Amino acid sequence: MKRDKLIFKLLDEEQQRQEEGIELIASENFVSRQVM
Repeated sequence: MKRDKLIFKLLDEEQQRQEEGIELIASENFVSRQVM
């Protein structure tokens, strides 16, 4: 039962993190000549 509560707590925290946060993914700012 203790494990169930821990899993529920972790899932709840993850859901809050996804709803309230923003994740930015770094990417390159240039393209190859073939794309242009």
